[in-house]
Amino acid sequence: MTMRHRHLVPLLLTMLCLVGAPLHAAPLPGGFAHSGWYQFEVIVMIDTRSETLESETWPLLPTVGYPARWRWLQDEAARESLAEVYPGAIVTSSPSGHIAVHSPTLSAPPWQPESSILTEGDMSVIDELIGVSQGSDTFALYALNAANLGATEESEQAPPRPMLPFEEIAPAPEEPSPLLALESLGVGLPDRPVGDAPINIPFAPAVEAVALTPVTVTAKPIPTPASFVKLPLDQLAPGLARYRRSSEDDVVAAVSWLQGPASDTLPILLEADADTDYPTLQGFIQLVPRGDSWRMGLNFWANTPGQYLPDIFEMLGPPPSPERITFVEPSVPAIPDLPDPSAPVKPDWPWRHLIHVADTIPLTENRLRYYDHPVIKVLAIWRELSWYELFIQGKSLMDEPELEPTLMAHNDTPSE
Repeated sequence: MTMRHRHLVPLLLTMLCLVGAPLHAAPLPGGFAHSGWYQFEVIVMIDTRSETLESETWPLLPTVGYPARWRWLQDEAARESLAEVYPGAIVTSSPSGHIAVHSPTLSAPPWQPESSILTEGDMSVIDELIGVSQGSDTFALYALNAANLGATEESEQAPPRPMLPFEEIAPAPEEPSPLLALESLGVGLPDRPVGDAPINIPFAPAVEAVALTPVTVTAKPIPTPASFVKLPLDQLAPGLARYRRSSEDDVVAAVSWLQGPASDTLPILLEADADTDYPTLQGFIQLVPRGDSWRMGLNFWANTPGQYLPDIFEMLGPPPSPERITFVEPSVPAIPDLPDPSAPVKPDWPWRHLIHVADTIPLTENRLRYYDHPVIKVLAIWRELSWYELFIQGKSLMDEPELEPTLMAHNDTPSE
């Protein structure tokens, strides 16, 4: 055997092993590492120092606004915090991140009549009526007493009539015999024609068909994690801690979330939870898949006091930030109020100018993307979860104790 043939022997043995190997199940689409679930992490920061705002010339009249439909990330920590602040209320969160605080229903105090102007007879009648309104059985007792009284009077008025000598009690009908007559089958005896008295021959009772009960086997699938739920930072947490030690930028949002293959691409509002209708930074992001990567649209504007502009400068303010938390008061039966024809009063804009950023940036898996702007800065990264990670998260959800069901807010789409 030559040297060349000796090199071919391992290759041939490998091919034979591959051909003779048994067939296995088809691999998962995209391999074991591709689950279709993605983890996103986004950090939004702002720098509104005077030296920064005065370093450049900004457009005087930018146009900004919110889209027709959007969502917030569901914030479980904010919901639990509101539940602690309002212990008697029911705090719910909708799939779009809207939080509703339902105040407890107040029961009306029981009516107490003034005894000084009523007699004892009037008081007894009122007590009976109050008992009936609270679910007493007064009417049922009245009906039962009336029925018993009617039955007693009927029995007293109609005494039992004696039996006359020529009257007979009708015999009870005979039960049909389970035996069949021979004449019904066309059979007769030798010494007796078919028309004579029949002879019954016992037959075995009919046997019912065996009913098979199908056995249903149920399996509880491993749950998948919820989409668009606010989570702590994972990959960007160490870098953000180092960045904040050496920078004076204010962090507006530092969030992480998961979303599955069937998730929508609604814009996500990333604004600081503030009591004012016009926080320092307003705006949203939107993630759109592009093949094996994602593109992230940025739309933010920073409200500024406008110290870098002349004093005579004026502009219309942007739309106010949507209300994320709604307080629902209990419904009290009362005279309905007439609709107010006046238009709602728009809150005053406490700023003078705004700086708008609108751009689209591509995102590559496991690569940090930093959008550098003098005032608004954005960091983003994403990765796809493996099937093993998805299984581990679903297993942890299965092991958690079941929570009591909560009411869902009626307004699932805040903008509508």
